Amino acid sequence: MKRLALTLAAAVMITTPLSAQAADASIAGITGVGVHNAYEQGTFPWLVDALQSGASMLELDVWQNFLGNRRYQVSHEPWAAANNCSSATTFSGLRSGSRNQSFEACLRNIKLWHDQNPNHAPLIFKLEAKNGYDGRGGFGAAQLDALIASSLGAGNVLKPADVKGSHATLDAAVKAGAWPSRESLRGKFLFTLITGAFEAGNPFDNYDTHHEYADYLTGLGGNLSSAMMFPTINGASATDPRVGDNGGTRAQWYVTFDGDANGWFGGDTSFYTGNNYLLTMASVHNVAPTIDGRNPTVQQGQDKVRQAAAKGATVASSDWNNPAILGFTVPRG
Repeated sequence: MKRLALTLAAAVMITTPLSAQAADASIAGITGVGVHNAYEQGTFPWLVDALQSGASMLELDVWQNFLGNRRYQVSHEPWAAANNCSSATTFSGLRSGSRNQSFEACLRNIKLWHDQNPNHAPLIFKLEAKNGYDGRGGFGAAQLDALIASSLGAGNVLKPADVKGSHATLDAAVKAGAWPSRESLRGKFLFTLITGAFEAGNPFDNYDTHHEYADYLTGLGGNLSSAMMFPTINGASATDPRVGDNGGTRAQWYVTFDGDANGWFGGDTSFYTGNNYLLTMASVHNVAPTIDGRNPTVQQGQDKVRQAAAKGATVASSDWNNPAILGFTVPRG
């Protein structure tokens, strides 16, 4: 009964109209709540529980299994899939079947939920590409984009091309206020892509995923329609972290940023707020005054989101799973 009550509460949040202020604001003007490693069974028994929670962002860790089962797998560790995605092929079955499924199955869960809730609030998926790409082995940027497009429907994803429009660059578009409003993005997903912890620590791979994806976008020229994700720089910086990045050619693609919340709170974030960039603050519960990372009171959680919003976050992320916190949004700034 407790899980049912939480699910019903989350469903109410998803279908309740946004306030007039939130409806008029772009996604860069609102601060929502994200869930770290939302695929873990200890956080949500099933992925559909995370989808129903009202969260503004869900994080998935993706390993590209070049040598083993030749699949994308969702887990914290590389040796086997470990997640709350169901093997079900119908919405009614999403809390049954087998878990520990492939990334493709997780995307199928998301699409089944979307089809049942086509008017859902915009939902960001933060993909941590744990071990990066292997384009020669069939696991490159184009292949991952194609999988997302075929699984969810390209029209259901807010893409770099949608935001760039007729502007000279994606960066110029965002600075000019091209992010759509939250209300206009009902039924849409947005994917941010960060370099995974394993790849970042791999001495044999110095070509980070966000760099590789930015170069891939450059290589597409003017035809960006197949690109499903926004390459995201991970790590707090008070100044522009893109300066000199590959002669500046990659800088045009970096309009979403991520990093530990205490890092952002330790410096100035006006560069990000002033340019309308999306900014995720991870482990926000650790910002003083610290609160529980799993089960704070609703008031504590919402106050922490307000604190992150005042510092410029568009997503305040933690391991929370209470829909009364996850569905909470406030104006940024």
